[in-house]
Amino acid sequence: MRYLFAILAALALTACADPARNLYDGIKANNDAKRSPNERAMTPAPTYDQYKKEIEK
Repeated sequence: MRYLFAILAALALTACADPARNLYDGIKANNDAKRSPNERAMTPAPTYDQYKKEIEK
């Protein structure tokens, strides 16, 4: 019974996640790691919300 509750809780939390946002954040973090601190300060990458708004235009 405990395992069933744990599995259901894990599935419920997983269902709340937005896979597109997680993918975007992962790619953004990977690309930011390749850039120098000066490049990151001068041209920061857009957030997922900004990116999505730009795509919807």
